Amino acid sequence: MPKAEAVAATGMEQEKMYYDMAGEKYLVIFNHFQYKKTLYFGYKRPRTRIGTEKDVEKMQRVFDNLGYKVITYADLEHVEILQKIKELCKKDHKATSCLCFAFLTHGEKGGDLYAADRPYQFRDVTLLVENGHPSLVGKPKLFFVQACRGSQIDDGRRVQLDGGGASLVIPTHADILVLYSTVEDYLSYRDSEGSFMIQELCDVIEEYHEQWDILHIITVVQRRVAFHRTTYAPSNLTIHDKKQMPETRFTLTKLLKF
Repeated sequence: MPKAEAVAATGMEQEKMYYDMAGEKYLVIFNHFQYKKTLYFGYKRPRTRIGTEKDVEKMQRVFDNLGYKVITYADLEHVEILQKIKELCKKDHKATSCLCFAFLTHGEKGGDLYAADRPYQFRDVTLLVENGHPSLVGKPKLFFVQACRGSQIDDGRRVQLDGGGASLVIPTHADILVLYSTVEDYLSYRDSEGSFMIQELCDVIEEYHEQWDILHIITVVQRRVAFHRTTYAPSNLTIHDKKQMPETRFTLTKLLKF
């Protein structure tokens, strides 16, 4: 192959390696600050999530600057959350490049997230998205889950550092990425300035979205939370000086740049 043709072919191959992000992009935030006293919560109101408004403000600013249409819902009940997701995913998304969802709430072991009135399975959400309009097939669907996944506490472990045209059948579960704020069974942390994971995610996206794809970005987010974030609560030693490790699972089939 002549050199000019080889260079052109390489460029075409690189284009195929990245999702087309030229269309409409959405970020849908389900934010929970306070909850209701219901049977599902044992008639005890779950703790108010102080600082979550900082996460919302930062996500809105960062993603709006990147050209995303940001939709924010506050303190919705279970039925309302699923209905909003169903309505969005049943629309024709031929003009859409990417769907992002952020769930800022309490959570439990096994995948439960808290709506304003009850816990529900995160899997209920991903099923709605996976079975959405056919125009979503082959397009990235991202989920940012800021929630506890259990009650265990991570003291951390000390390490010694060294010095110095044809049709294509795509699997139903393809093109999805989920970034959890913590690993299964463990607590996730937040203070009056926001949560560890969401704040770092927004900072790293702002710094590196032009150079790096999402997997490089998330790796830095996970490193910053793991190495640079530690709880500070000297009045409550059970959660003072503790660590947190975000976790990512994905079935992306291309590289993605915001």
